[in-house]
Amino acid sequence: MLAQFKNIFKEPFVQFILLGGLLFFTVSYVQHKKNTASREITVDNNRIGLMMVNYKSQTGNLPTKEQLDAMINNYIKEEISYREAIKMGLSKDDEIIRRRLSQKFDFMQTDLTEITPPSEGQLKEFYTKNPALFQKGATVSFSHIYFSTDKSNDSVAKQKALTVLQDVTNSHVQRAPEKGDRFPLQYDYTNQAVEDIQQNFGSNQFLDTLFKAPVDTWIGPVKSGYGWHLIFISKRGNTVEIPFASVKEDVKTKFINAAKEVQNTKVFDKLSKKYIITRAYLETK
Repeated sequence: MLAQFKNIFKEPFVQFILLGGLLFFTVSYVQHKKNTASREITVDNNRIGLMMVNYKSQTGNLPTKEQLDAMINNYIKEEISYREAIKMGLSKDDEIIRRRLSQKFDFMQTDLTEITPPSEGQLKEFYTKNPALFQKGATVSFSHIYFSTDKSNDSVAKQKALTVLQDVTNSHVQRAPEKGDRFPLQYDYTNQAVEDIQQNFGSNQFLDTLFKAPVDTWIGPVKSGYGWHLIFISKRGNTVEIPFASVKEDVKTKFINAAKEVQNTKVFDKLSKKYIITRAYLETK
């Protein structure tokens, strides 16, 4: 009898059935574990600690038990909504989500970038070359037209901006956002300080142009971290240059931020070489 069983197990068909059954149960078990894990939401001490630290940094006080309970419930609700949205594929082809993830990666990369402390001479040179960053009361009001480099390459977006520049200059309009691409922030800004512009557009050519270019005329194309812009500056407030000694620490902070931006560009250029980029479109002339 035992010999018969052994002979049965030697049959290829029986072995095939057994291996198939084993594979089926293994895959089912792994899938079950994955499904269970995808439905588990854990609120541990690390998460609670992070909530309390964030709350205190914003309000100056630790949350009460009721406030902490509300934050925990909000976190759970947000996590459930996030996971369901991912299952439904709502994150696919969403320009805002894609940009936010890109910005989050950039912020993380900036935090990891180490810069050698600058010398006194480097700080004074940076202060002299960037007067717009160290002016008191400097404000600017402007409107802009945005040209994205996401759906076309840099030169195509810039050429489109040049074409529109001629159009808006001849028509004497002061705002025409509809002539460009959709922008994730505002199109019109009033009495913006240097810090406001830095927060939205960064410390780059865009900022420098706003405080140096002529008023009441279209300027551009001007580059920012988003792409290309045409800018109409309607008003600029009076500015007073702050002495170097009074803003030395601020100069150091801005110097380091600018140095990190340069370093991050080098890191990105190196990272982009890992990818195969195919530009499957026709260039416009």
